[in-house]
Amino acid sequence: MTLASQNSLIQNVALTNYFDTDDGSLPEIEVIFDSASSIPVAFGHLYERGARNVTQGGGYLWISETQLEKPFTGPGDASLVASGIAAPFHVVLADIVGLKCPIPLLGVFVLADRLTIDYRMGADWATAQIESLLHLLRGLQCLGGRVEAPWWGEDGTRDLTAALDAI
Repeated sequence: MTLASQNSLIQNVALTNYFDTDDGSLPEIEVIFDSASSIPVAFGHLYERGARNVTQGGGYLWISETQLEKPFTGPGDASLVASGIAAPFHVVLADIVGLKCPIPLLGVFVLADRLTIDYRMGADWATAQIESLLHLLRGLQCLGGRVEAPWWGEDGTRDLTAALDAI
């Protein structure tokens, strides 16, 4: 095991506090972009990593101009939010692989300037799943995103930043 791998593992152990006990909450991690044009690319990245929509009923978007709902059809719908045609939407995604193993279910709220990712804490989050999520977040950083975890507080955001920097 390389020194970088050991450091990453040590930092991931520090992150387990934010994943291990299901307290009923849905903690959030935000990936913020400077340009709305980055949102479809970032959301599409989740699908490139194996995402599958498991939202109950498939999910819907609210189209502002027509004041009607439209069924969620896939990653391309993020461009409707980025362009202002649709209101922000939320879907639940399964089977995303950030590194080697699938990440437990992630809720993704698509807004014009960010993706807000929520998750259910609990036993599904072992070190491998946390590392996989970190690699997914690192990929979103490489697309221009700034990762923040306001839900975790200052210490948690610092832990997350250190873990991402170690990748």
